[in-house]
Amino acid sequence: MKLKIVIKNTTRTLLQPWLNVFNQHDELPKRRYDLDWLRVIAFGLLIFYHTGMLYSQNWGFHFKSQYLSSSVENVMLLLSPWRMGLIWFISGVALRFIIARFSLDMFLITRSVKILLPLLFGIWFIVPIQLYAQMSQEVGLAMSFWQFYQQFFDLTNPLFNHYQAGIWPHVDVNHLWCLRSLWQFTLLLVLIIPLLHHATVQAIMTRLCERSLVIVFIVLLLPLCILKLSWPSDTFRYPMGALFLLYGYLLGSLHFTANCYVTGRRY
Repeated sequence: MKLKIVIKNTTRTLLQPWLNVFNQHDELPKRRYDLDWLRVIAFGLLIFYHTGMLYSQNWGFHFKSQYLSSSVENVMLLLSPWRMGLIWFISGVALRFIIARFSLDMFLITRSVKILLPLLFGIWFIVPIQLYAQMSQEVGLAMSFWQFYQQFFDLTNPLFNHYQAGIWPHVDVNHLWCLRSLWQFTLLLVLIIPLLHHATVQAIMTRLCERSLVIVFIVLLLPLCILKLSWPSDTFRYPMGALFLLYGYLLGSLHFTANCYVTGRRY
């Protein structure tokens, strides 16, 4: 009995830096509907972007329409540099609000369920539709989708010998990679949360938000430029996503957001 109490108290002491951050209802407002609408707009633009990939003449995609054009690419280029960055930033802000409402254990459980269940559903029920369309166009499958779907579960089926870039081996997350990364980034964020809420970090963020918007923009853009120059382009989306999610979390509280807006008006 005493050993159980000692283990419980020791565990609580070790987790205290995390427990101090979670479940702080009085720190943040109930809801930020402006962020909800911004997220809707961001995902709407993301849907438009991927729909445009069907018709782009010079960019590769899983499936192509017979009506190809290079004009649509000009519009898509306007969205390409910031579309995912905006979504990751909003996700970071949302995490700041969620963490203030949940205990540590409930946060980990609810986030894992809400992210991993849709991911698993998509992998086994949505991604196969995309792969069927892709293979039908590329190799001319002579079978129905139901026949294809039954073979999809055979991981050694020779039908997928040239489609082995998946996670297991032809079973892939495809465009659901963002859900997988969101879960991974969330766990990493939880690990460093005591550091992010350290008085020194908070003081740095407060002082940064007292500067003009130009200074804030330059400071936040600098790590992104360093990553862009040093990271392989084919996997750049992962550190970029993690960085924008971190920015969203750090700037996510109402106090930081309000300070950045008010002091930025001086410029």
